[in-house]
Amino acid sequence: MKSIVSIIFGMVMAVVFSGCSAIDEDLSDCDETLKLDYELHLVTNLSIELQKELDKKTDARLLEALRRYLSPVFSDYAHDLDLSFYDTQGDFARLHHEQHQMDANEMSYTLYIPYRDYMHLATANVDGNGIVTQEGGNHCRTAQFLQSRSDTISTHKTGLFTAREAIRMKKNDDQTIFVRLYMANCAAGLILDTSKATLKDLKVFATGFATSFNIADSSYVYSERPPMIVTDKINTGSDNQQCFCTVNFPSKNPSGPSTRLVTEVEDPRASIDAPDALWELHVYAFLADGTVTKSVIGVKNPLLAAQLKILHARMSSDGSLESDEPGLAVSVTLDWKEAGHHEVPL
Repeated sequence: MKSIVSIIFGMVMAVVFSGCSAIDEDLSDCDETLKLDYELHLVTNLSIELQKELDKKTDARLLEALRRYLSPVFSDYAHDLDLSFYDTQGDFARLHHEQHQMDANEMSYTLYIPYRDYMHLATANVDGNGIVTQEGGNHCRTAQFLQSRSDTISTHKTGLFTAREAIRMKKNDDQTIFVRLYMANCAAGLILDTSKATLKDLKVFATGFATSFNIADSSYVYSERPPMIVTDKINTGSDNQQCFCTVNFPSKNPSGPSTRLVTEVEDPRASIDAPDALWELHVYAFLADGTVTKSVIGVKNPLLAAQLKILHARMSSDGSLESDEPGLAVSVTLDWKEAGHHEVPL
């Protein structure tokens, strides 16, 4: 069962196409009227995943802190909206582009546009993401969400939404088009029991996720060496139960439609340590004796768009991790390197 939060965005504004204006008294040069109703469609397992954790007796204060951290991501509120209308022939060039700071959940939008077919792409909440930008928008087939190409990056700060709609104008007839925007990124959390370890520091990274998203066909692109994502530490109020979270693009989904995946190399898991792992969490435990223990949690189940996945692990006194959760494989390197001689990527 999934939780559904929907918001209707109708935007009442006049858009100028080929000299047509909504404030003209004579609209005879305008071929048709088109009304677009936008719906931000947030279909997520967030509430169900957090309820499962409560059923497992996970600290309610920790889960509330995690919910607050994720509230800007799994949100039913659109801050910014980007609208593009493309030719449906040739190089699919953009014919018109509109950007709006919405900061609201209700508006009205009517377009007076020439009679023709359009491919329409819409995106929301790119502003303030920090890691992802929208690129290639001059042509439909190159429009994408592009993540920073650095080897090490921070997590996404907003939930990204996209929609695509083929618009076929009806001659001499006003029409209304309903456009739904769906979430394109997701989140993962790691809850660690560190009560048995004496730690100077603890760092957690995530890897194995897509690096960009093609808006026109909803496909994800995976690079040979996906970046290491620096997870954010959630303030749990406890030194013995620590929580780290990341927001990112989805992992690969071998059982999903092949059209959803675009891989840049023959072996998309070339940089993944655990056999058959689709994504990983790398945990570095900096111990009081000056050594560093590295544990890699390989996750065999995909992390999909709009999903939250929470993992659990226990830390031993030597900094190594173990977990009883199905679908996980943990590999450990004790005394991984002497602290201070090498740098863990930040």
